[in-house]
Amino acid sequence: MNFHSSINLTVGLLLLSSIGCGGGGSTPTNPPPISGDPQPARFHCGADSSCPEILINGDPHSVDALRGYGDPSLEFDTATNTLWMSYSWLNILIDQPGPPVSFDLGVRTHLAKSTNNGSSFEFVRAINQPQMEAHPDSGVQGWSIHEVSTLVKQADGQWQVLWLKYFNPFGTVTGVDERQEFLYWKTTASAPENLGDNAQVWASSIAASDSWNAPIDINAISGLSDCTVLTEPALFNFNNQTYLASSCLVVDLSGRRTDLERLVLLRETANGYQFIGDIMNASDAAQLGVDVIQQADISVAKDGSIIMLVTPVKLGANPDHQGCIVYEFTDFENAQLKRNSAGVALPRNIITADGNGLGPGLCSYDANSNTGIMLVITTVTQNNTDIVFSLRATGVHP
Repeated sequence: MNFHSSINLTVGLLLLSSIGCGGGGSTPTNPPPISGDPQPARFHCGADSSCPEILINGDPHSVDALRGYGDPSLEFDTATNTLWMSYSWLNILIDQPGPPVSFDLGVRTHLAKSTNNGSSFEFVRAINQPQMEAHPDSGVQGWSIHEVSTLVKQADGQWQVLWLKYFNPFGTVTGVDERQEFLYWKTTASAPENLGDNAQVWASSIAASDSWNAPIDINAISGLSDCTVLTEPALFNFNNQTYLASSCLVVDLSGRRTDLERLVLLRETANGYQFIGDIMNASDAAQLGVDVIQQADISVAKDGSIIMLVTPVKLGANPDHQGCIVYEFTDFENAQLKRNSAGVALPRNIITADGNGLGPGLCSYDANSNTGIMLVITTVTQNNTDIVFSLRATGVHP
């Protein structure tokens, strides 16, 4: 297997955690308190009316073994007093009817809106769909899969959705779903209802073939040369500029380099992106007692502070995701979080929840939403046949 193929397979297996797998239940542990520092507000999201489930009118869950909503991204439009949300919708894709049946795990991006500040949501449209396609180099048939979207209204009034798209060949490799060819795709429109009409490949790294013709080479950006793939994007508009926070996943022939994995901040330019700095890294993960920090979401708190929500991850644990933590920026334009004199990032809020398999995390927030912070709880049923993603309203306003 050549280096490019090895990287693709290795990254693909590692990113399986984004849709969850595995068995029994457990309650995530809270990150340890930091002695002498201001203590964060804590909230535990139970699977009950204290943390109600959010369902989207006109877009019910699939009836498949994999179902639900994930990866929410919120953006409020002050011009129309409308709250918009992009999110992942999950189901099972059948490669071959069999026997034996061959299937893959399907994810695509949907768009919903609320005209009552998040008290209810209505389905608007699908932004993308899994499509059968051929690998541009090998001709192997597979699915295009779309995960972890992020939604923003830019200073110029245009709307943008950015997401991770990858190629999933039919069948299985080493007994699990294989993923390869990781790309950022985007769509822009003057009105949210039109998002998806002009979707295009946008950025790629060493984890994708040049044959996909992405206009932006991630590895050519100063500060990102070692990033095997950027994943889990988060867009944010600040001072008339569009910013992108993203997870930099580093993989070499020895495997995943969690010691180099980090959250990075970029600023969008006319020609792509400019690297601003690292927001959090392996030292921050170690401080929390986890392996990596992922799934950033940047927003503005009710007091005007710029905040970032992240999901701390214990790789291979059950659950893998350990809830959500909110941090505050002291200097957003230079990627600086609020830290103590020892350089430790200070949590503002910590949210945990019940759940197993992938566990709780994947949070989003908009101060105009009555939902407070949105949290996704993942549950694997006791017989290990179903994986259910449940979108929850915590009511927490950091």
